[in-house]
Amino acid sequence: MSPNRTREPVLTLFSIESVAHWWGILVPLTLLFLHAVAVVSAWHAIRNTRTSQAAVAWTVALLALPAFTLPAYWVFARSRFAGYREAVRDVGRQHLASLNAIEQETMTRTDARTTALISPLDQVADVLDTPICEGNHFELLIDGEAFVSSLMDQIATAEHYVYAEFYIIRDDAMGKRFADALIAQAEAGRTVRLLYDEVGCLKLPSSYLSRLRGAGVDVRAFNTRQGWVNRFQLNFRNHRKLLVIDGQRGVVGGLNIGDEYLGNHGWVERWRDTAVAVRGPIVKKIQAVFASDYYWASRTGLSEAQWAHEPATDSLEAGDSAEDSVEDSAEATGLAAICATGPADPRARATMMFAAAAGAARDRLWISTPYLVPDETTLNSLSMACARGVDVRILVPSDADQWLVYLAGFHFESELKSLGVAVYRYTGGFLHQKCVLVDNDLAMIGSTNLDNRSLHLNFEMMLAMDHSGLVAEVAEMLDQDFAAATKSGVTPQRLRPWYGRIGTIVARLFSPIL
Repeated sequence: MSPNRTREPVLTLFSIESVAHWWGILVPLTLLFLHAVAVVSAWHAIRNTRTSQAAVAWTVALLALPAFTLPAYWVFARSRFAGYREAVRDVGRQHLASLNAIEQETMTRTDARTTALISPLDQVADVLDTPICEGNHFELLIDGEAFVSSLMDQIATAEHYVYAEFYIIRDDAMGKRFADALIAQAEAGRTVRLLYDEVGCLKLPSSYLSRLRGAGVDVRAFNTRQGWVNRFQLNFRNHRKLLVIDGQRGVVGGLNIGDEYLGNHGWVERWRDTAVAVRGPIVKKIQAVFASDYYWASRTGLSEAQWAHEPATDSLEAGDSAEDSVEDSAEATGLAAICATGPADPRARATMMFAAAAGAARDRLWISTPYLVPDETTLNSLSMACARGVDVRILVPSDADQWLVYLAGFHFESELKSLGVAVYRYTGGFLHQKCVLVDNDLAMIGSTNLDNRSLHLNFEMMLAMDHSGLVAEVAEMLDQDFAAATKSGVTPQRLRPWYGRIGTIVARLFSPIL
């Protein structure tokens, strides 16, 4: 027998023993490392998680199943968006005029009373430390056709610059019309800037963006994962939808850019949504919100932005006579405030906004929202309004576009009914509008849903308006919406299939990240 033949089994045995030896060392070390990181993460959860219930849940899960829970914790458990305010300040040092304008347009003195607290708008604005301005014109845009018509008309009349920001942009017929309108203005020498959310536009092809950039449109993604500190900020979104034209006209609401917002989606007979076209000083405040988001996305300022407020009679709309302008000026008495909220705020300002509206209501509080996953503070605020005899109603869709959120809504629907809050399910199509009506005094329209994501994880914006004509229009609109809805509880809940009831229970467990 040759020496090589006798040595080969020995070497093989040695290799197996060596691997087994190192494997026996690596596995315990890896487990020890995971548990060490889990302990540190659990301590982080105890100190930073928003509620004590969530802190307990994350701590138990991290210590019991660290391998599965650690990635989920660092992606989904964060409720504070790092770096946004610092980015605005850093860029502001180079663009002091813009930074000062942003602060003036969007912030009042913190922790100080700045209004008489007489009206619901006073109370909402004071709680959010956001200024109120007067002399604004409003036009209610009901559903997609009115929204698109106003959007395209305003873009076409821009003389200096166009700012647009949307959560979702589709490369479909409406998306192409939108791109063509922006490109036409860029080729005409106007400054055109577009912000989009990376998650919301995940399916948007790069060719769409390349076409815009090739024509001179400044296109930026609101990237939440900038830098090493923000590498895990995957669970945050910029959900705002806005348009600003020359700092004088604008549009805000709940609609994005896509055919489904025109009702051309196929799975529903109507896409029910609402936006508002505005003129007046409030547009500068909408522009300031865009400027803050643009600072984060680009680390540069808006050199062309106009911040000076001009009297309403200084300029005429195209086709308006001097007599029409004087008449418009006399009617321009609408008060308004911008409620811009997000995970970079030091407080839960979106929750505070709903709580302030509920606290200000004396006769009625009507809320229209596509998703119903409120937090504990909002539930208590609605319950207190009911206890004062306020007519509290919530309108939600009967159809679903996001099943997990839809199923979770059934749990909170039952809880709200037990508190005396009437929940209605809209049957005339898919309800996507975000609208709040307080008495006959305040209407709020924008992008904020009544769910945990909008309350704590998304950058959102609502336009709060105190104008008798506009509020009356909103009340009439909601009256028609409620007429096309069925009140929850008329049909026994047990008629839902067993798997739907189980899905509701499971979905509720995920409500903190929905």
